[in-house]
Amino acid sequence: MGISYLAPPALLIRELHMKISLVCVSDCRNMANLERMVVSARPIISDAVLVAQTKDANTFREASKLFDFSIQTLPKGNADPDRDYAYSLASGDWILSLDDDEYLTDECKDYIGRIVHSKADVVWFDFKNLVDKVDIKDILGPDPHPRLWRKIPGLISWPPQAHTFPQIASPKQVFTRTQIVHDREYKDLEERHKIRGAYIDPQMQEVEQRFLAAVKQRLGKQ
Repeated sequence: MGISYLAPPALLIRELHMKISLVCVSDCRNMANLERMVVSARPIISDAVLVAQTKDANTFREASKLFDFSIQTLPKGNADPDRDYAYSLASGDWILSLDDDEYLTDECKDYIGRIVHSKADVVWFDFKNLVDKVDIKDILGPDPHPRLWRKIPGLISWPPQAHTFPQIASPKQVFTRTQIVHDREYKDLEERHKIRGAYIDPQMQEVEQRFLAAVKQRLGKQ
């Protein structure tokens, strides 16, 4: 008898021997967010991989406790320069990419538990963007990103520049309205913008400044 697709996602993945590797590139500055992200994904993943962009050995040691495999690298101001390398470390059939201030809802986990048995190669998710718990959809819209894909050599390649989309070598792409939650505080937005200032070009700095100004106005901050 076949497995019912109404079964819980974790059961589907286990019985069909489907493996999903969670991969995160993080500066590990917010350990609570990092833990929230990993815990949210645990029911549907086979392992969790961390590339920690930090010089601090104690920070790396604490962050590593949340993951099955971790490696330390130099800070680069943003995750993008290390994305391709991080994804190469995954051992699963699928790669689930999450940043440290993102997490999965039950609806999203349920969806992932089903879509990995489809013919899709890459899955794009809408984002629910929260800043200080305020939804900023009026600023960013649905904000789709590719966050789940098969581990196939050459399928997906990420440019090192911040805020860019990858090159994808497959027409089998699915766009879902299922949302991943991107939940952060305004003070973190400002701090990370200052850190990235030394790494990103002036044009991208201007884009970030306009975004920060729009969010500040949305939140009613002086």
